[in-house]
Amino acid sequence: MSNTKVVSIGMIGAGWVAEHAHLPGFLSLEGVSIAAVYDPDASRAAHLAEQAGAKACTSLSDIDEIPLDAVLVCTPNHTHYELAKHFLQQGIHVLCEKPMTTTAEEAGSLRRIAESSGAVLLMGFVNRYRDDIRELRSRITSGQIGDVQVCEVIWRRKKGIPRPGSWFTQQKLSGGGVLIDLGSHMIDQMLFLTDAPDPTACLAGLHSRPVQQGDYSNWLGSAESVTLEVEDTAIGMIQFADGMLGRIHVSWQDDVEGDFVEIHLKGSKGSLSLRTLFGFSDQGLYKQPSLQFTPAGQASEWFKFPRKSDVLIDFRRQAHHFVECIRESKQPDISAGDGERAIRLIQLLYQSAHKGLVVT
Repeated sequence: MSNTKVVSIGMIGAGWVAEHAHLPGFLSLEGVSIAAVYDPDASRAAHLAEQAGAKACTSLSDIDEIPLDAVLVCTPNHTHYELAKHFLQQGIHVLCEKPMTTTAEEAGSLRRIAESSGAVLLMGFVNRYRDDIRELRSRITSGQIGDVQVCEVIWRRKKGIPRPGSWFTQQKLSGGGVLIDLGSHMIDQMLFLTDAPDPTACLAGLHSRPVQQGDYSNWLGSAESVTLEVEDTAIGMIQFADGMLGRIHVSWQDDVEGDFVEIHLKGSKGSLSLRTLFGFSDQGLYKQPSLQFTPAGQASEWFKFPRKSDVLIDFRRQAHHFVECIRESKQPDISAGDGERAIRLIQLLYQSAHKGLVVT
C-alpha cells in the first residue's frame, strides 16, 4: 500500500471507549479517513458517525458495501471473535480491543486466519505505549536487574466497576469480571516485560461483594444497586517454565485511598518497582508516576516521570502504529500471538479458581 494512499477505517462498535479514546486517536492522523461506524444501536451509530464524518451502519451487510482497509473492533467481549473473523477473512486489517476473545481456542483461530489472509491483527494492549512502561521495559531488557525471578502486577480501583449491570458484569457477554477486564492488561504487562515462557502451574481465587446503592459510583459517575454475576477481585499465582514466579491482583472495588497500578520485579541483580495508574480514572492514588530501582544490597534510586497532560497520547500512538503497519506491510509490535497467550493464561487462572485447585 502506498504511503500516500488514504487509509479507510471502519469503527465496529460505538461505545464510550470508541468515542472518547479511539476516535480522537485516529482523527489526529493525516491520511486516515473514518468511512463507516457500525453499531446495532442506530442512535449510537448515528451519533459517532456524525462526529467522525462517516456513514452509520446497523448491520454487517451495510458496512460490507463500503470499501475499507481496516477496522477497529471495539464491542462487547463475546462478539470479538465473530466480528474480527468476518473482516480478517476478507483481508481487512483489524485492531481488536482487549481481550482478543473470551477463549484461547477462539484466539488461536483468529491468529491462524490473520496469518492465512495476510491481514494485520493488532491487539489493543494500549498500555504498552506508555512512557513509564517503555522505560521499565528498557531497563529490564538492558539487564539492569539481571534475570527476572519474580513479577507482581497490581491494578486496584477504589470504586471502578464499569457500569454495574451492563455487559461488563454479565458472564455470558464478558467472559468474566475484573480478571478478563483489568487482568487482560496486567497479564499482558507481565508477559511483555519479562518475556516469560509458558506457565507450568496456576492458582487463583475470585471474590465479589454486592454493590450498594448510595455508597458507590461507577467509572461513568452513576450510582446503581446490583449484585454482580462476575468477580470484582481476583488474585493469582503463576509458575513459569523458566522458574519465574508471577502474581496478579486486580480489583474493581477495593478499600484503598485511590486507584493505582503497581508493577514489582525482583531480579538476580536488583529490583524495579513502578507506581502509576492506567486508564481514565480521576481518583488516582499517585499523582505522578515513579520508578524505583534498588540494586541488590544497595540504596534505592528514584526516577520521576512528568505528569501526562494528555491521557489520549497512548491511543494516538496505537492508532499511528496500526496505520504504519498497514502502509508499510509490516507485522505489529503487539501480535495476535500476544493476545492468544494472554487469554490462555487468564483462562487457566479462571479454571483454577472455579475448581479450587492448582492447574498445570
